[in-house]
Amino acid sequence: MRVLQTGLDLTKPIPPQLYEILRQRIVDNTLQPGERISEACLAQEFNVSRTPLRAALQQLATDGLVSVRPQVGTLVAGLDVGQLNEAVFIRAALECAVVETLAGSAVDFRELDLILAQQAAAAEADDFATFFRHDESFHAKLAELAGTPTAWKLVQSVKGHVDRQRYSMMAGIPMRSRRAYDEHLLIMDRIRNGDVAGAAKAMADHVASVLELEQ
Repeated sequence: MRVLQTGLDLTKPIPPQLYEILRQRIVDNTLQPGERISEACLAQEFNVSRTPLRAALQQLATDGLVSVRPQVGTLVAGLDVGQLNEAVFIRAALECAVVETLAGSAVDFRELDLILAQQAAAAEADDFATFFRHDESFHAKLAELAGTPTAWKLVQSVKGHVDRQRYSMMAGIPMRSRRAYDEHLLIMDRIRNGDVAGAAKAMADHVASVLELEQ
């Protein structure tokens, strides 16, 4: 496997890799709202042509994370409250259905328990960046165990602004990741006890908590 110093794996398609890198920079505010994105600078940084970059930027524009303005260029979009609310609605609908399925099924939770242990360590250290990664793994694994991995892929496609808000909360509120971890424990408790309605309620509250910064 050939991997460049930039982190790109030359054996895999380049546009999706550029998309993920730039998306993370927007989510964690390395690229700030209103900041101009220079294709020339990025092409030089990653040692790629502008063609894969433009494909990645087009996907980010579809996600509402960048905007392309004539005579101005590509800019990092500001937080869109409308898209945030819609994404929370979609995410709650899909993820509540996931935990309802799990609560009514016999499932091996050992992989989830491992992820929760990793979350506990990150939350205890208030390492929000590491917790964020394990949080993603937790929700993806729930969907996988429910037999609906595409549900998480659909959530991923709409939740760019949700991720920006979540990251801001974890970065700006001391020990906020600990609260998210506790919410995960509650969700798992309801699932393990076969409490379908309780699992859905716990997930809905967890997903909606990202709106607190807008209140």
